[in-house]
Amino acid sequence: MTVADIKQSYRQAFSLMGSYKNLITFLAVTNVIFFFFGQWMIAQEIPRVVEFRGEVLKNLPDLLYLKPLTGTLAPFLIMKIFYVFIFNLTVGALLTTTVPGVIFFFPYLICVMRAWSVGVIFYGLMPHPLLSVAFYGTFILEFSAYVLSAAAGIDIGLALLFPNRKGTTSRKYAFHGAVKNAYSLYLIIATLLLIGAIWEIGWLHLASTFLPHDLPLPETSGML
Repeated sequence: MTVADIKQSYRQAFSLMGSYKNLITFLAVTNVIFFFFGQWMIAQEIPRVVEFRGEVLKNLPDLLYLKPLTGTLAPFLIMKIFYVFIFNLTVGALLTTTVPGVIFFFPYLICVMRAWSVGVIFYGLMPHPLLSVAFYGTFILEFSAYVLSAAAGIDIGLALLFPNRKGTTSRKYAFHGAVKNAYSLYLIIATLLLIGAIWEIGWLHLASTFLPHDLPLPETSGML
């Protein structure tokens, strides 16, 4: 594939994003609302939400997908970046917000529940401005990717329910068209997640190098 081919693929993907503008805007706004709603609930010390947060934080060290980051991959910056990127692309995006699109609007529910959960879990966990930069940069990049992957999943569900949206009466052809569009969007999704992984792991590595060693770093890398 030539540089010209890559540029053309990106142009097509961005053009496709324009056709999803209303859906993407809706998903982005609701993600932000649910994120800050989760933070507000913790700030208000709502008992059940505080209990949920406590259980999640208590069990974080035992989560299997986080163990490689603090275990075998800990000394290898590039490998940690690659691991986070692959995990977020396959599990965070494809398997949880795009593939479930065969069940109409399921990706939306997963997307906003994830935003709410992140708001709940991360509230007050940034003891230094450097960590806040790492977190909010990661949130913007990765949740932008998840918004696009959810939009792709919802489009697949809508194609199955209303094939005429794709200019056909055949659900089979409408489904194939939606999957093809999702494939194009994943070029941007993968790019955002790669940049997000570099940003997240890079800043956390920088923080571990320059911040005081007695400053507690949140054991939440890869949670987004």
